[in-house]
Amino acid sequence: MKATESALILAQRLSLRLESHLALIFGLLGVMLTLLIALHWFLVLEPTLRAEAESRASVLAQAQVQGVEKLLGSEVPPDRLRSELTTALGDILLFKDPSTGEPFIHRISLRIDYDLFQAPSGSLDLDLGTEVCETCFAARIPLYDTRNHLLIGAVTCYSSRWFLESLLEHLLSKLSWVVGLILFLIGYAWLQTHRFLRRLRESETNLRGLFEAAPFPMVLKVDGEVGIRQANEAAKRYLDLRAGPTGRLYSDSWLRLVSSGLPSLPGETCETSLVTTNGGVRWALISSMPMTFSGLVSQLVTLVDVSELKATQEELRAASFTDALTGLFNRRYLYQRLASEIDLVQRYGHALSIILFDLDHFKMVNDTFGHGVGDDVLTRTAAVLKANLRDVDVAGRYGGEEFLVILPHSGAAQACEVAERIRASLADIVWPLADLHVTISGGSAQYGGETIDEFLDIADRRLYGAKRSGRNRVMGASSAGGERA
Repeated sequence: MKATESALILAQRLSLRLESHLALIFGLLGVMLTLLIALHWFLVLEPTLRAEAESRASVLAQAQVQGVEKLLGSEVPPDRLRSELTTALGDILLFKDPSTGEPFIHRISLRIDYDLFQAPSGSLDLDLGTEVCETCFAARIPLYDTRNHLLIGAVTCYSSRWFLESLLEHLLSKLSWVVGLILFLIGYAWLQTHRFLRRLRESETNLRGLFEAAPFPMVLKVDGEVGIRQANEAAKRYLDLRAGPTGRLYSDSWLRLVSSGLPSLPGETCETSLVTTNGGVRWALISSMPMTFSGLVSQLVTLVDVSELKATQEELRAASFTDALTGLFNRRYLYQRLASEIDLVQRYGHALSIILFDLDHFKMVNDTFGHGVGDDVLTRTAAVLKANLRDVDVAGRYGGEEFLVILPHSGAAQACEVAERIRASLADIVWPLADLHVTISGGSAQYGGETIDEFLDIADRRLYGAKRSGRNRVMGASSAGGERA
């Protein structure tokens, strides 16, 4: 038990520690994601965009200066050629973004190799556009002679960084929104997790309280284990549970209960008897609910004591076939039992006899001494019957002052002996009232294959013969009989 409680306490402490560090865990998660995004931006995304922008600027510049090579390859005098080159390069500087008006190229420099090009030295070198552009992309485009494909010069274009910076600023703004959204979602997830854990802890506490406060026994058993993981106070008292070396709970009653089999399906119940420590017997209605406990397939076993209900049922059952005054079986039960005994005789062929008794002059007893004395006579007669019969024999009140005795495995001679013994025992009783003397007459019969009514009628006719012959006697198969009036 101590081991079980220690495990539960440890689990609770781990849960509380996890909850207390939950904000730190989510905070670290947010910082890690932010750092990861920032590193990706500075190490991967921004360098890639800058390299791509420089490449595009170079391609744009190369496409624009193709006309310069054509002019250099034409047969134009140097003075006129300089003017046309200035116009062509100036047109390039006028190439702007339609939406913003920002020029794509801020400065162009043209340098010619006069050793390979026939023109006065420096006559064709040009510098157009802004004086200085330190932030621009510099793209140096080589110029080739269209006739012999020799390198005759180069054009350096200084492209604007404004478009790249605008793009980076836009992306950084979007990325900031994404980071903010991620941090918001992390914070929201932490808040909801915190609420969930708090409600889960409250629910667990409430369930544990209900489990412990339940007035009926409840135990938690893991499949494959004999011992009990958890039990409420009612179960500990009811089953007399004690902690074993492993911390599991055991008792003799529980072991017998497990060995007899527990219900395994939801809604399935069974009744079983339990022996108490003082040797008594009580009845319990057992139900089982499959569940998972700490990841283990388990059963929540509930026991409801139905000892009083069983006692009431037994009383009602006994009352349904017992005569309230004498305590003997009633006529209904006698018919059922006699039919059952006849069925056994027909199946196995053993002997069966009955005796039908009737108190002599019982109406006179009631009229003379009162019904209270008559009831005493009936109860005393019932006691005489019980005292002279075997455990397998059945005696009952057949009606009024009549009694029927069923003798399994007894022939006619044995039935006559039993009947005579009962008659003599009752006749020898000394009653408290001086003028009261009670006798009984009887008729016996052995079963011979007739119906139950015919069988009873034989004994009844012999009882009538005993009455007609003077009473206080029994008559069997060898005696003369007659019809009863």
